[in-house]
Amino acid sequence: MNLVLVAALFGILHLSKTWNEGQIRRFGRVLAVILLGNLLLRQGVLAWTGEWKAHNSLPLQMCSFSVIWAAVTLWTGHPLVYEFLLFWGAGALHSFLTPELDDGNSLYNHIEYTISHAGILVAGLFATVRMGLKPRRLSWLKIFGYTQLVLPVMGTVNFLLGSNYMYLAERPLVDNPFLIGPWPWYLLGMEFAVLLHFVLFYKLHRWLAARSERLRPSWETDGS
Repeated sequence: MNLVLVAALFGILHLSKTWNEGQIRRFGRVLAVILLGNLLLRQGVLAWTGEWKAHNSLPLQMCSFSVIWAAVTLWTGHPLVYEFLLFWGAGALHSFLTPELDDGNSLYNHIEYTISHAGILVAGLFATVRMGLKPRRLSWLKIFGYTQLVLPVMGTVNFLLGSNYMYLAERPLVDNPFLIGPWPWYLLGMEFAVLLHFVLFYKLHRWLAARSERLRPSWETDGS
């Protein structure tokens, strides 16, 4: 999975170096369709195999939302959705470092998991480096605030369904240094990790955007 992620990141960014604006837009929309198709296909496969359960199959994890943010960003370039993608999508990095396949270790689950989580990271980088988007000042703090508003809603969903979406009810079954202690104490570590990753991804994408502006091809800079 990690090899696929690295190959996708560097392969797509390398191939797209000489693309014009139309090619970039078309590729973004193709990738958006692939990501949404992968998300919907997973729901169909779970339903077909009889494994779909409301408490663990709904696309209500942070990375599931990030797939939607990625598709909308790639299709429309909306700045606020792009910022949600960058910051919520930071968790996709940990999904590769400490993966948890909730639906088992089948080949399909590995492929679906890799496409969705690699797609989040690729979409964020592509939007910054090739689509000319850049996180706005203090956007990390704004998205962190919005995230706090989402948590009680997801907590209510978990209470009603007996679920663990966004891992608010139980620790994820991974060995991650940010997960310290039992419930609810590990949530404090998660909050710290979220804020830290938001700041780091903000700085990374601001730097990438500035560098990309300096290296942008003449067809963009001269308005032709």
